[in-house]
Amino acid sequence: MLGSIFCTAALSASAADDPVPPASAPAAPAAAREVQIPFADRNLWSWQVVDDRTVLIQDRGRKWYKATLFAPCFNLPFTQELGFESNPTGSFDKFSAIRVRGQRCSLISLVETTAPPKKSKAKNPDPAAASH
Repeated sequence: MLGSIFCTAALSASAADDPVPPASAPAAPAAAREVQIPFADRNLWSWQVVDDRTVLIQDRGRKWYKATLFAPCFNLPFTQELGFESNPTGSFDKFSAIRVRGQRCSLISLVETTAPPKKSKAKNPDPAAASH
């Protein structure tokens, strides 16, 4: 406890000795709370690849999760299939992994997120309009 009081006092004293007050820094955004998806073997519904380090996962309750990988998973943006390795209790969380074409890609984070935007269907150009 004394060390804590001493450090606080030392910081206060050094701040008081500084003639120019420091500029106030913007508050950092609150970190999202890590979550887990229980019964991952029966509860995962769909997924969508964002990039080589991010996958959006939807559970059967239609909740969306953002899985951030520890390192780039090179085949991820091009895959048609994913494998989900859960922990021994069957939950999928930040200690789990995703398998892509034999490559094991460990997670570093799993947080709740909003649903991804719907993909709009591209309209075919009118060939008659192009000839004018």
